[in-house]
Amino acid sequence: MCPSGIDESAIREQVAERLASRLAEAKAKTVGDTIKDAIIVAGDAVVSKDGAIYEKPVDIAEAPQFLAEFSGHTVEFVTAVAVLNSATGQLPTAARRSSIAFRNLRNSEICDYIRRYDALRFAGAFEADAVIRFAYHVSGAYNFATGLSLSDLVSMRLNLGWRIL
Repeated sequence: MCPSGIDESAIREQVAERLASRLAEAKAKTVGDTIKDAIIVAGDAVVSKDGAIYEKPVDIAEAPQFLAEFSGHTVEFVTAVAVLNSATGQLPTAARRSSIAFRNLRNSEICDYIRRYDALRFAGAFEADAVIRFAYHVSGAYNFATGLSLSDLVSMRLNLGWRIL
């Protein structure tokens, strides 16, 4: 694994799929600039609720605020994957979304989750365990479990001529 170190705050979009895609592409290109003749897989995720986009919380105080805002509401978890062939410049990208309906959360549950998990690492301050704990319905892609769409990654690899064993 080779973190890109990009400044994610420098890339802005109003549409969640576009933001996640541009972030994934920027990460792949940045790593591709340093590693020649390689296949680079990069991804990113954001959460969207009522048109607002939630990335990773900026600090520990923002994480429980995010979860409190999601309580009793449905959010869209959007991931993108970009696969760069640094030798050819080929860069297919795909974005997927899942709808996650949060049940009403108690403040004590939110605080317990924040104590147990590094919520600052995750878009919207949650990951797959939180979906299991807090959601009453999930539909769409299963991207919330892996952080990117594995089916898209497999399709891209096949389209690039790779064998899948």
